[in-house]
Amino acid sequence: MQQKITKLMQEHDINFGELAEKLSVAKQTLTRKINGSTDWTYAEIIILTQLFSIEDPQSFFFDIE
Repeated sequence: MQQKITKLMQEHDINFGELAEKLSVAKQTLTRKINGSTDWTYAEIIILTQLFSIEDPQSFFFDIE
């Protein structure tokens, strides 16, 4: 997940702090979510899909092939 989010942040020119702000979470919370130690909320997933133009959130977040 970390590589996916990092790549999308680079592609969309969004830094870590900006992403945390858009998700309304602290940077530490965002770190835990990206590392997989804290789950994403439905609202956060919706924001990420809109922000990064993710067409299939289920396969993106849950590695379904």
